[in-house]
Order: sequence, then C-alpha cells, then structure tokens
Amino acid sequence: MYATDKDMAHLEALYEGRRAFHGELHDHAASGGTSDGKRPLSHWLGAMEALEMDFAAILDHKQVRHMYLPEWKDGTFIGGTEPGAGLSDTDCEVPKLHYNMLFPGPKATEELLHHFPEYQFEGGAEGHFIYPKFTRERFGELIDKVKSLGGFFVHPHPKQVMVSDNPLDYWFRDETGIEVIYVSADSQYTEANYPLYLDLLAAGKRVWCCAGGDEHLCASDKALTTIYAEEKKNVSYLSHLRVGDFVCGPVGIRMCVNDTRMGGKCSFAGGRLVVTVSDFHKSVKNPEHTFRLDLINDKGVVESHEFSCEQPFSIAIDTEDVAFYRTEIFDVNKNLRIALGNPIWNER
Repeated sequence: MYATDKDMAHLEALYEGRRAFHGELHDHAASGGTSDGKRPLSHWLGAMEALEMDFAAILDHKQVRHMYLPEWKDGTFIGGTEPGAGLSDTDCEVPKLHYNMLFPGPKATEELLHHFPEYQFEGGAEGHFIYPKFTRERFGELIDKVKSLGGFFVHPHPKQVMVSDNPLDYWFRDETGIEVIYVSADSQYTEANYPLYLDLLAAGKRVWCCAGGDEHLCASDKALTTIYAEEKKNVSYLSHLRVGDFVCGPVGIRMCVNDTRMGGKCSFAGGRLVVTVSDFHKSVKNPEHTFRLDLINDKGVVESHEFSCEQPFSIAIDTEDVAFYRTEIFDVNKNLRIALGNPIWNER
C-alpha cells in the first residue's frame, strides 16, 4: 500500500530534472482584431504573478496576432487558437463544436492554417481566417496534422456546445484532450463534463482530461493545470501535454507503472504502480483541510487514502490485469474533486 524507498527512487528517477508548473490551458486576451478577450496581455502578466500562475494559453479566435505582440513571452503564454466547426449544417459531418489547438508559437500555428485551405488564412501577423466546415474524416486529418507539428488538441467545454446523448460523438481521436474541469472544479459545467469523460474511458477511448477557465475578462486560478516540466518554456510544456503526462487540476500528481508515466500505456503483467501527490497550488492548499487520494481502475476505486497537503503523500501497489489506473484528489472538507491525474493504460 505505502511506497517503499525503492518505489520512490524509481519514480523520482523518471521525473528527474522536472518541477511543477501551474497554469491555464484555455484563455483569451484583448489583442485587437477578432479577439473577444476583454483584458490585454499586460493585465495577464500582472494578474498571473499575483495568482502565482506560471503559464496561460491564449487562444484568440480567427487570428494569430496575439502571438506577435511585444508583451508575448514564451513560457508565460502558450500560443494557439480556438476555432469552431460544423455550424450544424446538413452537409457537414462534424457536429457543432469548438476545438483548441495549442502550439509553441505562431509559426506552427500558421503552418497548420496554411496546410488546410479551408481556413482561408491570409497569412502574417495581421492575417485572419474563417471557421471552416469539415467532414469527420477531414477533421481527423486536422487533428493528425496538429500532432505532427508538435501541437496539442483539446475538445473544450464539450457538453456546453455540442448536443448529443452518444458519448462517441464527442470523440475524434485518441491521445487528445477533453475539457472536464471547465470554469471551476465546482461549476455546473464540470458536473456535466465529468460523466462524459467516464463514458469515454468506459468505451475504451484513450483521451486525457483537461481543465480550462476560458477566461475573457480577468485571469483566474479556478481551473488550473499542473505540468511537471524541465523548464519554463512552451516546448517543454507541450512535450508533456502531448503524451498526457499532466494533471487536470492545481495539484501535482506523479504516477508510473514500471517505466511508464501518466498518459502512457504498458503491460501491467508483473507491474508496480507508484503515485506521489505534492505541490499543491496556493488556490487549494489549506493545512486545515483533509485531502483524499482515490486510486481508480475501470472496475472502480481500488484504494482511498486521506492525507495532509503539507507533506508529499505516496502509495504503491502491484498492478492487476485491468484496463487502466488513474487518480483523483478530493478536498474532503469541501466534498469536492479538485484534481484528476491522467490514466496509464494496460497494453494487453
């Protein structure tokens, strides 16, 4: 149940040279042009410092100019954009939805937009693009291209835009993100998105749970993401986002099965799972509260342990022949799920 010195040495070696960064993966700024954000990047810089946020993904609509502004800083702002698709037209196979494409900066974003003439991208810092219609096959090609360019694809606020009772309508590719915590951990939107995520896992889909505040007015720390990265640079963040080794929430979770970290897949035969929880962001760190770690597989909760946020907490178990293992962190005093670690899947 509790991790041994050998377990901990192995986990630490897998995460050597990395530290916890807390930030936002879905926001908008007042960058001019077609942006609908209400505050400039200068606001974000000051607010993020006050909130002790390391990064924010600014995903302004129909343009790339936000990534060319003088206030833009690599490692502080992650680039990309949030288009829409489908528009519910009868000749379009992709339902009405939004999608986030995160890249290290403008060049990869522009290459993606140029690669798909449907966007009618005008090119350059002041160039704009439209929201095109896609068939489901073409939309899959778009996601594949995002991945090939080093980007990260997320289906944001899924239940808040799409209307379907079929969970598979919300899935387009494995190894993509779906926004589970939206606006805040206790919002009505998160309450709607969480069952969808569980349904997709139950259907065998390998998707990663994400958080996003979708802030337009002011920076907020209510829907943070935690990434263990080597340095404060976008390429470092994205190298871990792209493989699912991050936490949907403001708590640091490090997990492995043998040499495989969160988001990956490996054989569970003869495996050893190790989990450590630490690095609570100040927005949720409360020494007077009790927190709970739930270790979960496809059959339900395997183990449940209460602990304090003041010290790292670790467990380890021998793996069984189940579909996956994942973790959730609760604030017991609030009876609130505050963080979800991404699964490790069994490669049978």
